[in-house]
Amino acid sequence: MVQLLAVGPGAGEKNEECAATGFVVNEEGYILTNAHVVDDARRCLASSPGAKIVAKYGAAASRSVQAVSCDVVALDEEHDLAILKPERPATSQPLHTFLRLNPQPVSAGTSVTVTGHPSFLWQPQTRQGKVTGRESLALDDANASPSEVIVINIPLQRGASGSPVYLASGAVVGIVERQHASQPSATVAVPVGYAIRLLDLHGVRWHAAR
Repeated sequence: MVQLLAVGPGAGEKNEECAATGFVVNEEGYILTNAHVVDDARRCLASSPGAKIVAKYGAAASRSVQAVSCDVVALDEEHDLAILKPERPATSQPLHTFLRLNPQPVSAGTSVTVTGHPSFLWQPQTRQGKVTGRESLALDDANASPSEVIVINIPLQRGASGSPVYLASGAVVGIVERQHASQPSATVAVPVGYAIRLLDLHGVRWHAAR
């Protein structure tokens, strides 16, 4: 998992800090996260022309980290997805640590795990739960078109947006999007199929679950 950070003078010259999560999808280090994560970062950096989102890599049992600036490759506002590319390889991130994607729909009752970086914590946190159902929601305020989403019974923590939702095999089936509006203890996730379409559209390689 990768922690995404943006710290700078935002609107009104007020210092702002934005943190979220993403995950690597191939050997080149491309990262999947939410489009709203990019939007939030841009607000944090509103008065810092040229400043970029920083991806922070680190081993799970280490306090040694590497930070790499990222370029935004693509945004899909309708499905709240974004692709980032680090400006240079992260030497602390072994190439085999990318996650594989499983485009097959998951049914209610499926056990899932979420790993993310809530509230600027140094180490990622992992929580387990189950898929409780699927719904159709409009994820972009400017677009009324609903998207299919997965609902999971894992409470959302600040900074966990963009975290992978994955099976016991490690295969990613969704990307954490927001807290459920009517179920505060539940989280809405974007099915990974939408992300695969975005990756394919922009020629970014991904790996299917084995």
